[in-house]
Amino acid sequence: MLRSLRRSLIVITTFTVAVASAAGPASAVDSSSSQLRQAAGTSAQLSPDVARKVKGTDPAARNRALAEYWTPERMRNARPVETVLRKTMEPGTTLPAGAGIDRAQEPVIVPPAAPTVAPPAEVATTNGNAVVTPNAIPPNEPPPVTSPNTYLPDYPTGHQVARTMGKVFFTMGGQEMVCSAGVVSSPGKALVWTAGHCVHGGGSSGTWAHNWIFVPNYTLNSYGNPVAPYGIWYAAALFAARDWIDYKRQYSDLGAVIMQFRGDKLLQNVVGSQGIAFSLPYYPSIAAFGYPAEAPFNGELLWRANSPSGDAGASVSYMLSGMNGGSSGGYWLAEFNGVTGLVNGHNAFTVDGVRGHMFSPYYGMSTREFYDEVKNYTPS
Repeated sequence: MLRSLRRSLIVITTFTVAVASAAGPASAVDSSSSQLRQAAGTSAQLSPDVARKVKGTDPAARNRALAEYWTPERMRNARPVETVLRKTMEPGTTLPAGAGIDRAQEPVIVPPAAPTVAPPAEVATTNGNAVVTPNAIPPNEPPPVTSPNTYLPDYPTGHQVARTMGKVFFTMGGQEMVCSAGVVSSPGKALVWTAGHCVHGGGSSGTWAHNWIFVPNYTLNSYGNPVAPYGIWYAAALFAARDWIDYKRQYSDLGAVIMQFRGDKLLQNVVGSQGIAFSLPYYPSIAAFGYPAEAPFNGELLWRANSPSGDAGASVSYMLSGMNGGSSGGYWLAEFNGVTGLVNGHNAFTVDGVRGHMFSPYYGMSTREFYDEVKNYTPS
């Protein structure tokens, strides 16, 4: 169950969202109502094989099963989702099935937030060793070299970019998958922002992801093993844009996940958040982040790409980036000051034949509506 800050009771596909209300009893509306024009969602689900591992009936039983499932080996073997469009498209041309540019509104900016509580006392680590070497590179494995604008920022553990960014692991179609994601400011303080294909396969044949976890500030210890300095966080509910779920349209490749409490703490209060901006009157310079996993990358390190952004047509933006699969969902920060910025895009897809470019949905009116429809949810 999820608790929303709205004064209503909203039914969204397969789960119910309750709203605390000081004004009286909650009401109920269907997910097809105008309150949910852009987003559709589901409660976080386990795959049958993980569900069989659940032991006990206490609230943490399913999370123990997930922790057992996501071994270091499974994390390393998780595959990026295929996000390469098999066509040739140069920046400035138009993608098919475009929704039109949705900039006809004033800019909206939600500021970043700092942590408000200490992180959990325990340090989650997959091998029992809590020694952390930020962005450690396994022995005999040199860092990959890509383009000049894509490089290792080598942020220390606890840097606000590092701790608000992370890796996500999930299963889809029976395969272990990996993406990137980040924490964005929200009233519910539990919102992780990512690409739509990191929560739903898209289109009529697509399905919701299962076994979804988020590891903020994912890094390696001195032995080259995964470490979660801020713990592993478990999904409570998954959301994706309706146009992505129904038609797999690239301009709507938007995803959001509400994370469960960890102890009595909300994710944003523990790690902080980046801001988010919609309908900016210009295409900003971008600092993009993610965990690219396809050659020449290894998927274990947080990378950064710097570039101006531009208009690719059909409500899609582009930037120059050497990142690839695994970085999907990693945020694009505008107005970046080295610590915080405003999410104004994310790594969504590349295009076959257009080397060194990354594409994102344009953050205009429809993306703002999607954010507004999911921002208030918080776990209960």
